[in-house]
Amino acid sequence: MKRLVCLFAVMSIVLGASLAAGAVSIDGDVSYLFGLGNQKAAGFAGHAMVEVMSQVLADGSFSAVTPKGDGAGPSEQLFTLGGLYRVASEDDLQVFVGGGFAMLTRPEVDKGQGIYGKFGFKLIPMEKLTLIADVAYAPKYKVGDVTSNLTTARATISYDVMENVAVQGTFKHYRSGDVNSGILIGGGVSVTF
Repeated sequence: MKRLVCLFAVMSIVLGASLAAGAVSIDGDVSYLFGLGNQKAAGFAGHAMVEVMSQVLADGSFSAVTPKGDGAGPSEQLFTLGGLYRVASEDDLQVFVGGGFAMLTRPEVDKGQGIYGKFGFKLIPMEKLTLIADVAYAPKYKVGDVTSNLTTARATISYDVMENVAVQGTFKHYRSGDVNSGILIGGGVSVTF
């Protein structure tokens, strides 16, 4: 719980500083997640993208997932923080590339960390409907003395219910070595400023 409070404090400071510096836009979302198939789990996720200057964005996310059922492993917390560059920007499509730092923690078991590259897009196929998807890959992800890799993927589809507020559905997946989140789906709220 302390980590969650610290994360929200850091994200609040980043968002506040970006607003004070005249950030162009902010996209944020929070979702409740649950696992499908053999990998039963429950948890939540949050994500924010802040345009700090034209075409350059700060990007961060946090998720906490607790496996359920027989043979359930320890809870998992995934934290990413990085930067993105908008390589294409049209009225209905934006494409991003970038990188950053990722940390996957299983309390009292292990903690891994590494540098990742990321590709993503934001598509507006029709009025009030938005699809955001991204995939990140850390090729030299270290857990203690072991080097592995970390892959994360996320997709959200949202529908505007009022100005700057939308309901959304979320898909999330991450994998590194013996850690496999399985298919996590859920729903929540997203905001845009």
